[in-house]
Amino acid sequence: MSKTSSGFSKVWKLISVLQKCNGSGVIGSKDALISPMVAKVLAAIGLVLLTGAIGLAAFFTEPLVAQAVSVTDVTKSLMLIMLLLSFILSVKNVVTVLYTSDDISALMPLPFSANQIVAAKLAVTLRFPLGLSLIVINSVCIGFGLRAGMGAAFLIGAVLASVLIPVTGLAVSALLVVVVFRVFGFIRNRDIMVAIGGLFTLAITIAYIIISNTLNKNGSSGAAAALSTFATVSDGFPNISFMSRFMAEGNVLWLLLSIAVTLAVTALAALAVKLFYLSTALAMQSTGTGKRAVSKGELSGRKNAGAGKTLFSYESKNTRRNPAYLVYGFAMTFIWPLLFILPFVLGNSSFGEGLSLPLEPGSSLLCALTLGLTAPCFACGFNNLAVTAFTREGSSFYALKTMPMDFKAYYNSKRNFSMLVCSLGSVLYILVLGIVCLVMGFITPQSGWTILVGAVIAFLGNSIIINCMLLKNAKKPQLDWDSETEFSRKLTWVNVVVIVIGVAMVIAFMLSILSPFIIKNMGIDDGLLLTVIAVVAFVVAAVLFVTAFAVNRFAVKKAEQYLLRHE
Repeated sequence: MSKTSSGFSKVWKLISVLQKCNGSGVIGSKDALISPMVAKVLAAIGLVLLTGAIGLAAFFTEPLVAQAVSVTDVTKSLMLIMLLLSFILSVKNVVTVLYTSDDISALMPLPFSANQIVAAKLAVTLRFPLGLSLIVINSVCIGFGLRAGMGAAFLIGAVLASVLIPVTGLAVSALLVVVVFRVFGFIRNRDIMVAIGGLFTLAITIAYIIISNTLNKNGSSGAAAALSTFATVSDGFPNISFMSRFMAEGNVLWLLLSIAVTLAVTALAALAVKLFYLSTALAMQSTGTGKRAVSKGELSGRKNAGAGKTLFSYESKNTRRNPAYLVYGFAMTFIWPLLFILPFVLGNSSFGEGLSLPLEPGSSLLCALTLGLTAPCFACGFNNLAVTAFTREGSSFYALKTMPMDFKAYYNSKRNFSMLVCSLGSVLYILVLGIVCLVMGFITPQSGWTILVGAVIAFLGNSIIINCMLLKNAKKPQLDWDSETEFSRKLTWVNVVVIVIGVAMVIAFMLSILSPFIIKNMGIDDGLLLTVIAVVAFVVAAVLFVTAFAVNRFAVKKAEQYLLRHE
């Protein structure tokens, strides 16, 4: 008994420390206008008032809600929503507190077992979903239950469910995260994990949009249909199904089964943590980079290769060896169109309804022009390869300066590699999109040449932006670093400015799609419009070509002057 009490006391102390270190437990600091005790009392009163207000709202609206959906379905839907929300929030928090936080190596030498550390970290993680569940489930269910005349079992089940559901969500998320991180070694890298987390969030968003559209198509009573759907789906979750049956029937057996499900999942999560957590967490404390010895054959091959090819290959391998650059230097460059395509493909927007297709040559050229200006802004803006080109060298830069190589070839290798990556995410996309538009009949075959105009403009835009980024990095390279992750995840002010310009170009692209409406209302002749836009496109392309040529020559010379200052 003393050992248990001692262990619980240690976990409780560790929870307090973690809360203070994370800043989540500080309500009313010593520098605040009111004392911490008063702040906590006011916060508690505010939460009680909020819970009471939601409960009163549920109490008075129950007769209206009961006309569309039963109280039981509302309860089951609410429990399912809270379970999914607890799971989604817990996945992110479990990954953060168990694997990517920097306090693991500091906690291990302290007199805490791995189970105690995990218990304290998960307890801190549980605070928000537990508090949210206590407020929402209790207020809504008790308000509905009292007005509908439900029995004591309904009220008791609501109180117990508000605790058991977030605990179950946390346990499932911990079990899933620990097992996945153990089985799939590549996911242990925190940068790859960030990318997967972003894709997971995107998938959840897409699923929500699809479900929302489906429900809206089924009829006007979207809320009632959604609640009925959630209630039906909730029967597939044993803990919710058993708890809802106890609340409706009052049979204690269903309550015991619901509690048993939560205990079973928690026990499995504890077992997985005990078996897999510690070794995996310690292996994730730094972002690794894959390195291998260079063979004699490769060395002889490099001797026979030209300087440009050798430096380009060096730049490519130097970038691809670090997972941080695979995420921040490649991923966003290729997935950025999803940020703009999905709302139109999956949403209910009426944008473009009644658009006369195929587009006229003038409108096609205008779309190609604006898209050609949009694509490089996002392909380069979300990419950090160019803005870290010289910083990536680190201390090796001083050794490179002593080598008998032409700086222009060295600079061009970095520019060409960044151009290749960004062009794949912009020029290639424009060509593919243009071919799709031709096949789908959005533009006529006679307007096919406009696709090449957009691709050329995008290529020139990439050249200007990348040279500016290289020049910016050459001016102030961060050559003294301990880990490449210090700068691999950061976007500079150049990236931000380019992205802002890209947003403006997106608006222009949207307007260009609607140009047939504008032309029709203004009564402009199609031939005259094509002539005007063709002249504008030629001028824009000429200006971009001259600017790209001048910036490239200026950037090479200026970058060499900047880098020669670093001794």
